[in-house]
Amino acid sequence: MRIRALFPLLIVALLAPTALPWSLAARAQANDPAVQAQAYSKSQPFGIVATLGNRVRDDEQDSAVALMREAGVEWAREELSWDKIQRTRHGPFLWEGDGSGFYNYDRSIERMTKAGINVLGLLAYNPAWFKSKNPTVDEWLGDFGNYVYQTVARYGRDRKQIKYWEIWNEPNIRVSGYESGLYTIKDYVRVLDTARAAAKAADPNAVIVLGGITSVWSEMPTPEDYDIPTYLRLLHENGGWKSFDILAIHPYSPGAPEAASWRRDQTQDFEGELRAVDALLQEFGNKPVWITEVGWSSYDGFYGVSETEQAAFMVRMYLVAMAHPSVQRVFWYDLRNDTQPRAPYHNPVYDEQEVQYHYGLLRRTYPLDPNRGDLRKPIFAAYRTLTSILGGMQFEGVLTNGDNPNMPGTFAYRYNGNGRAAVVLWRVNGAAPPTMTIDCRCKEARIRQWDGRLLASVQTNGPVTVRLDYIGTPLYVEWGIDRNTDGQYFQQTGHRLSAPFSAYWQSHGGLRQFGYPITGHIKETEPGSNKTRLVQYFERNRFEHYPELAGSPFEVQVGRLGDDILRREGVDWTSLPKQFDAPPECLFFEQTGHRLCPPFKQYWEETGGLALYGMPLSEAFNSNGRLIQYFERNRFEHHPEKAGTPFEIQLGLLGRELYTTQGVWPLP
Repeated sequence: MRIRALFPLLIVALLAPTALPWSLAARAQANDPAVQAQAYSKSQPFGIVATLGNRVRDDEQDSAVALMREAGVEWAREELSWDKIQRTRHGPFLWEGDGSGFYNYDRSIERMTKAGINVLGLLAYNPAWFKSKNPTVDEWLGDFGNYVYQTVARYGRDRKQIKYWEIWNEPNIRVSGYESGLYTIKDYVRVLDTARAAAKAADPNAVIVLGGITSVWSEMPTPEDYDIPTYLRLLHENGGWKSFDILAIHPYSPGAPEAASWRRDQTQDFEGELRAVDALLQEFGNKPVWITEVGWSSYDGFYGVSETEQAAFMVRMYLVAMAHPSVQRVFWYDLRNDTQPRAPYHNPVYDEQEVQYHYGLLRRTYPLDPNRGDLRKPIFAAYRTLTSILGGMQFEGVLTNGDNPNMPGTFAYRYNGNGRAAVVLWRVNGAAPPTMTIDCRCKEARIRQWDGRLLASVQTNGPVTVRLDYIGTPLYVEWGIDRNTDGQYFQQTGHRLSAPFSAYWQSHGGLRQFGYPITGHIKETEPGSNKTRLVQYFERNRFEHYPELAGSPFEVQVGRLGDDILRREGVDWTSLPKQFDAPPECLFFEQTGHRLCPPFKQYWEETGGLALYGMPLSEAFNSNGRLIQYFERNRFEHHPEKAGTPFEIQLGLLGRELYTTQGVWPLP
């Protein structure tokens, strides 16, 4: 459930958070409760609120699961709604839905678990037969226990698909607490105790997760709206602390993850909220913390953020959260944009002014077609990049956390594991671009932007120096072993050449044509569609894989690096003087207005032609005493001193020129 309607009209002020040194262990201060917080394993931290059975029709669930796998989702939160499973008191349990394509939990849970996605089961709310009747808890508590028992027995004990069960959702706010039959906190404790007993009876291995307690930012909350610390304290006072194994919170915020926003009588940021929870854990007893909902909406309204900001906020929130010792997992809200609940599934409502419709990684479309170019929002690419780069690594420590006087407003978090390491860094203020030197002790580090695109391969004998030119946009600096584990190994660069690129490399000229690989395989984001694309960079070009064209000559294509390098040098080739015809010994390309003449024509025709080099983007001209010509995918260079040899015409090392630097990025 989303609680953005509780946000007041407040001014969000970005303040400098407390600085953290290299190691979290080094931040010990007598008044810092986060220091004593017990640290928990952070393996598989990447979750999503999918609610697949409730919100994705049966015929589109396979596509949704494929998109979840593409994004790198490791955990999905699935709401098993009591009022949909059991429609009448003492009636049958309808695990397979009502024939409309929804609420078929057997199929939705099976699809996710078969895809390797762990499922967190959410058990809620009050029964269908008491809707709008304001019953007391005593009137349905026994039935609720039976619903929990039957659900956990089916998907836990019998099918071994779900082990973790979240009991209710946001019981601390009026709409899903008081208005849903939990009139007092003691009522929720009774529900929690009943659910725990029923779940453990059905499956002794069941793990109980507290119903996610959400942030309340309203200036004038109702008496039934409780902030996270207040509700947890009252929960403890009413004997509820022993009734769950994992503490779940929903720390929504109107500001950026690092922003200190005004909250009635104080300012508080995301980490401050986590520290307040840690203080209670210390007082009442340590438990791991799962953030089972959090998000920002990209709607066109007062608290809305742009789609690019949404992507950046998500990455930064994950990093801040996972740096916190007690936090184990984070579930982004949600998989795809919502629509008006009563709108026909095939005709969703699009409303840029409605906050609830814009939290997703995916836009609301019908049909749910993974091949659509407008389906994936920027946040989808950012989430996929986050999981792809940091997946399999563990948080190691904080390099800087905002108030280093030499780099004010700069953040950097370090991860490592499985022979790889990475630092993710960003800045949040408008001061002069800071630089950071990272002692990677590596020979090569790759710098990638938030959507996965390679910016540079930095050659070094130890440190890497990075300048943060953009505000709010995370950068990844990664190094370590090549993820390619098979194929030809090139000691010269430390990278391998394997499928799906090795056959193309061998059959189209190999080392002479493309040079050595300067990266391994990389998943990048396709501009415009945010689809993933497997690529590999070479000294002279970039290979791109198009599996949708498998079996055709175009399954592997060569990047437009000739076009790219002209643009980087500030040359708009479309504005260069055009030709209108060509002498007989030349070819004329009307599309670009340029000619291909000797000494380059024969080489172009015999070694790859249009498919490998593309059309000429310039006329041949002299540069530094050498005749050169730019093509869409490369640059030809004439070496008359090697006339009569295979090396008279050579290709430019555009991959190296565009993507490699020595120790520093970007070049001063």
